[in-house]
Amino acid sequence: MKHYATDRLTLRQPDIADATRLFAIYGDPETNRFNPAGPHADASVSMQVLNRWREHWENHGFGVWAIEEKAKPGIVIGFGGLGWAEEEGWGWIVNLGYRFSPAVWGKGYATEMGQGAIDFATERLAVEALYGLVRPQHEKSLHVLRKLGFGEVGTLEDTPGQPASLVLERPLR
Repeated sequence: MKHYATDRLTLRQPDIADATRLFAIYGDPETNRFNPAGPHADASVSMQVLNRWREHWENHGFGVWAIEEKAKPGIVIGFGGLGWAEEEGWGWIVNLGYRFSPAVWGKGYATEMGQGAIDFATERLAVEALYGLVRPQHEKSLHVLRKLGFGEVGTLEDTPGQPASLVLERPLR
């Protein structure tokens, strides 16, 4: 399903026209405060990410959504959703991830999109659980995931020289 909706948000498959907004959000140092890789260096990095997301949609029929407020259609405020990821020691998991423009932080959109992703996965994916990978100091993301019913199940040494990421799981069945 290429479109999904929550009470206040439209979640849709991203397209090439979203590349500028992707770079604006993922290139912003503020949105990458807890990302050891840092912000996207230039628009070509964002285009590579967008192409990977589009390939994931093509191969799996779901993925990361471009997120718009229903009240302001056509303006992408963030990107988030679900994607297959192979993680060392965990195997293949379906990961929930998101990043929003700082202009909309504090409105509950991460929680709302996350619940939409859980509902989508419960209705349409044959997986037992969803996972979230979070830097241990990213308290706001941890709060969102815990509100959504995710619990800590371990750690992941994913960035040399950095503290391990926390792995949280949300059973679906």
